[in-house]
Amino acid sequence: MTRQHPLRVHAHVSPQANLADQFTEAKLRAALAPLGPRIALSHGGTDDALGSALAEAEVLFLTGSAPLHDLARRAPNLRWISYTSAGVEGLLKLDIPAHVTLTNASGTHVPKVAEFALAAVLMLNNAIPHLVTAQRAHRWAPRAGGTVTGKTVLILGMGALGGAAARALKAQGMRVIGNSRSGRTHPDVDVMTAGGDFRRHLPDADFLIIALPLTPETHGLVGRTELDALPRHAGVVNIGRGEQLDEGALAAKLREGSLGGAVLDALTQEPLPADSPLWDTPNLIITAHCGVYDPTAYGTRCMAAFAQNIQRYLDDTPLEQVVQRDRGY
Repeated sequence: MTRQHPLRVHAHVSPQANLADQFTEAKLRAALAPLGPRIALSHGGTDDALGSALAEAEVLFLTGSAPLHDLARRAPNLRWISYTSAGVEGLLKLDIPAHVTLTNASGTHVPKVAEFALAAVLMLNNAIPHLVTAQRAHRWAPRAGGTVTGKTVLILGMGALGGAAARALKAQGMRVIGNSRSGRTHPDVDVMTAGGDFRRHLPDADFLIIALPLTPETHGLVGRTELDALPRHAGVVNIGRGEQLDEGALAAKLREGSLGGAVLDALTQEPLPADSPLWDTPNLIITAHCGVYDPTAYGTRCMAAFAQNIQRYLDDTPLEQVVQRDRGY
């Protein structure tokens, strides 16, 4: 169907968003330039600008948080929200009309996730959390580790993040056990499991990586029982969401010495308060939810994917990175 008017797109970039500087108006206009006059773009970061734009916008490009209440009334023409983050649990709590398609940035992190997952596992394998803890205490406490070849990693979540981790670790000669909701096979996974079946493989895991979206099913998935099932030398990496891991149970096991170490990129409370006991937990590395971000390329990849999806939207073909609301991701 031929459009009589340009597609009205509004970009709301919250000034408080960590990556706001990657989604400036100039950069977004450059990314959408090949689409020419078929797009009418507005850009802003204030609530007032958003409120005015929603009256006519058909597409909302969203970075960070925004007041999206009462959209059925405030945004009668809105049909699509494109969110520049992979996690959409916050948006799913809002009353977004069913006819509005929601897309996210799933897959945008892939190149950096592959490197970070490998770095985290190598840190744990080489006892870096232990050595850093000893350094802080002014203790000489050497502990060496062998290579990761032949060791086993269990990855919870085989979407874009988990798949990237699996490829990187499989390339190092590791045995990869994967877990997903569907249990669908993956070329870099030696053993695939579905749902709660991952628990029977915990005793075999030298490393556990959490790479899940946050849903009611994954909230609190890894607690004391699951951590106790891991070998004493095992390491834990969380690149999913903090709410999926019982951080108190993890800290207790690290203090007891009944777990090898941990690298937490995602935490339940972010920023982590200065008085949190996690800061002083032994054998724990905290990477402040920046481990999987690439500040030189993330925004560019997001805007390129958005431009491609705009073209699909104009051509009336299915969008990519569509969020399945019933699944939560």
